[in-house]
Amino acid sequence: MRDSCGRTIDYLRLSVTDLCNYRCQYCMPPEGVEKRLHSDILSIEELAEIAAAAVRCGVKKIRLTGGEPLVRRGLPDLCRMLRAIPGLAELCLTTNGSLLPQLARPLRDAGVDRLNISLDTLRPDRFAAMTRLGTLQDVLAGIKAAEAAGFRNLKFDTVLIGGFNDDEIEDFVNLSREHPWEMRFIELMPMGPCAGWDRSRFLPAETVLDRMAELEPIEAQGVARRYQLPGALGTVGLISPVSHDFCADCRRIRVTADGKLKGCLHSREEIPLRGLHGDIAEHQGRHLEKGRRAGGSPGGGHPGGQAQLGADPHVPPPAPDRYRHHLRPVRFPLHGGDPGRRHLHRRYRGGDGGPDSRVRGGADHL
Repeated sequence: MRDSCGRTIDYLRLSVTDLCNYRCQYCMPPEGVEKRLHSDILSIEELAEIAAAAVRCGVKKIRLTGGEPLVRRGLPDLCRMLRAIPGLAELCLTTNGSLLPQLARPLRDAGVDRLNISLDTLRPDRFAAMTRLGTLQDVLAGIKAAEAAGFRNLKFDTVLIGGFNDDEIEDFVNLSREHPWEMRFIELMPMGPCAGWDRSRFLPAETVLDRMAELEPIEAQGVARRYQLPGALGTVGLISPVSHDFCADCRRIRVTADGKLKGCLHSREEIPLRGLHGDIAEHQGRHLEKGRRAGGSPGGGHPGGQAQLGADPHVPPPAPDRYRHHLRPVRFPLHGGDPGRRHLHRRYRGGDGGPDSRVRGGADHL
């Protein structure tokens, strides 16, 4: 499946819930999000049907997200249903890891191929302060359970936050020396609860390279630029949704927990999928991708942003440097006060501000 910019769309991020057992400061308010009626959320059967339609349209990889996907009842059953879809090459899941002691084995047995675990600090006191409800010990137990269940090459997603965990960069990177893990650093995005935070909190991913000069570049993977310490078993990934535009390489679409199809996280354009079945659901997905434009359109719409639904598929795609997020640049350096640096903090125009508004793994992101 190709969009009107010529990008192959083969990756679906499927949100199974908007609830979470944590209240991370940059993601959720202290009280969490309002719990919806059960009938407002896609059922297991609806999620599986949407996933099957997406695979028939060309999706090869599905990542289950939230909220925290492991709080969703029946998740292993859903994974078994997804794993049985002909043509699905990879089934992944992003989690905070706290419930893996109970669920790692059932998820592996159900056919989940790979896990991303969110881990923003290695210090128990900081972890408790950031998550408000979590303990680092639960996550460490979850990591152990995941490896015991047979998950290999785990990926860890660390949101880089100035004044919070930037003094732990070396500690995270050094974990890749003796473990076959990928330690991924993700730029904090100025949206949702952290939109008004001081600019010093928003660090460019290059901070990691500045601190760890011995990192050597290796082949990129998706939107992640990747590096490795000499002789290390694992790798390091940098995901830069703020300082580096990667829309030209984006190959994903999203479905929210209540059944809205979104071509871009930072767009308000969406198509409701509930109640659609079979060929109609596939048609809606293809319709969104025909109009999925990320470079701004001369005809109006969101400047530098998302598709015009129903846009003419014969219009030539913009040049790669025209691809942009749903952003409006703000005129100050992201970090360090050096006006010569290209890493600019950007303010997001769109986005629903929900729990899946983080770029994780992402980078999507991730």
